[in-house]
Amino acid sequence: MKDKKIFHYLNLIIFSCVILSFLGSLDPAYAFFHDQDALNTGFEKSKQSIQSLFDRVNNASTNYQNDIATLDLSLSNNNVTIIKKNQEYIDHLKEIISSAKKTIVQQEYKSLLNNYIVSIESEMESYDHYNKHLRTGNITENKISMDLLSKAFNYETKAINEYKQLELQ
Repeated sequence: MKDKKIFHYLNLIIFSCVILSFLGSLDPAYAFFHDQDALNTGFEKSKQSIQSLFDRVNNASTNYQNDIATLDLSLSNNNVTIIKKNQEYIDHLKEIISSAKKTIVQQEYKSLLNNYIVSIESEMESYDHYNKHLRTGNITENKISMDLLSKAFNYETKAINEYKQLELQ
């Protein structure tokens, strides 16, 4: 009888150990899936931040293009007006860049964000050199402006392609 009790307690202890081990393995599994949910939330937030940045720049660009299209370029001071509009656009892009540099994204989105920031900064520099060209007539400033605009386009294309790749994942 005493042996049966010992055997019963031993079975109970072994069974408890097995159950506790099983339950202990559930905690890391729960943590793994919980972390996956947090990771997916992080990816979604990163995606939304990038999309918001794209939208802000596109809206600024559309507004700038509409402003330029409605200017009366027959006026004798048309360069002064264009320079003013260019500067307003540059200032607006500076605000967007300032915000973008504070944006926190998942590691997979960092290259995309950095490429897009370089694109916008290059575009701002391009308009700055174009303004210098309009003020002075210096053809070199116009060439620099065009080169920077090309650089901006290349970095924007990289960023968009990275975004498309991330969308496929």
